[in-house]
Amino acid sequence: MIATVVVAVVAIAAVAFVVLNNGGSSSDSDNGARVGEVLKESDFPNSDSRLWVYGNANEDDKIDQADVTALEQMVKGSVKWTQLADANADGKINDDDVDYLKKIISAKESTKLDVYYVDNYFKVAKVSWPVKSIATTYCSGLYTAEATGLTEKITMVDSTIATYWSKLNSYAAKAVSLGETESPNYELMIQNKIDVYVPGYCDANADVESPNKLNPAGIDVMFMNTCDNSGVAYSNEYIDRSIVMFGFLLQGDMDLTYEYLDWHDKVLKTVESAASKLKESEKGALIMSREAPSYIETGQYRLTGKGNTNLIHADWAGCYVVADHTDRLPKNYNPLKMEDILALLKETAESGKTTVYWIDNEHDGLRGQRDLDVTVASWEAALLTAVPEMHYLGMAREAGNSPLYVIEMVFYMNVMHPGLIDMDFEDEFYYFIDHFTLETEKYKSAMDIDNFFKDFGVI
Repeated sequence: MIATVVVAVVAIAAVAFVVLNNGGSSSDSDNGARVGEVLKESDFPNSDSRLWVYGNANEDDKIDQADVTALEQMVKGSVKWTQLADANADGKINDDDVDYLKKIISAKESTKLDVYYVDNYFKVAKVSWPVKSIATTYCSGLYTAEATGLTEKITMVDSTIATYWSKLNSYAAKAVSLGETESPNYELMIQNKIDVYVPGYCDANADVESPNKLNPAGIDVMFMNTCDNSGVAYSNEYIDRSIVMFGFLLQGDMDLTYEYLDWHDKVLKTVESAASKLKESEKGALIMSREAPSYIETGQYRLTGKGNTNLIHADWAGCYVVADHTDRLPKNYNPLKMEDILALLKETAESGKTTVYWIDNEHDGLRGQRDLDVTVASWEAALLTAVPEMHYLGMAREAGNSPLYVIEMVFYMNVMHPGLIDMDFEDEFYYFIDHFTLETEKYKSAMDIDNFFKDFGVI
């Protein structure tokens, strides 16, 4: 019954938008009428746009005077309207949207205004300005706040940041803990009167509960995640989109945000251009593990599967992603016995891939929960005779599930195709630290590149 009601409400909202998009004026009470509507794929904003905020009428990466001009033309009917032209999210395209867009553009730090956007569940949502304090979780939440100039607004963090990443800056260190990442203390967030809660990653179960707990207390929940998708389809292949929207919606430093975006685009385009020139036979076969014999005693381990965020990045970097070519790895994370893993490796070798790149994706990095040297060595003993040549790599999970993810792709290129691009993953790693962190020296003293990316060579 609940599902039927939700579908009906969404359908009505969608029809209203189609029928009334050239409607007359509306009252302030109509603002945000579309909040909660889930967009169909055919109604998504331009896929090249990375600022899915209503008011971004020309659907580029900025909201500025060019959007006012475009929206005025749409209202007149001289230009076809876009999904994001509905600045006040009421289901109509009219002069009220032009006025609302001007309010967004002219908003001061103290201006009270609801800003509407499409979240990572493709649902119409809102954030109320001004945003003065935020709660966030996991490394992705902290790193994204750094890259968008929002670190000083962090007043609450999860136990993961408090335990492992608080050493990176004084704001994270003094922030109040909201509890575990997967089970935050909502009552404590309400007591601390935060403005917006930004989960560090999508969790299909936990994310259902948080708006119900926090929205009645006037706290917005913003699903713009840059981390592992935890069962949420299509949520994290758009890390750059999430970062830009994170900066804009939470009123961060947009100059810094666009500086990050420029660096991100340069790295990504360089990698993708080089990858596009590779023949299929030249691509290294990549298999990613998430659990190692060094600490798993059951004899069953998890391998990363088809559609996983990290493997999408590997595909962009010109890797032959084995999960995309086998029926053995259909899920995000796949439990396999050692005998099944050996069979998978044999199939890969027999397909013509004499060199297999085995990458152990571990909680090393700054978290230091596992040691790449130890976990990779444990795989070496188990897989020693599996294929003619096994090339072992290691990577910290926080590197591939955060604004650092472009470095992950440079790493693959450097290892598999040395000299193909004029970039070094270590240089780009420290470029991020130098340009997109608030208390940079703390990062430099705490972050060892060998704990984030490591090439163990052919063993």
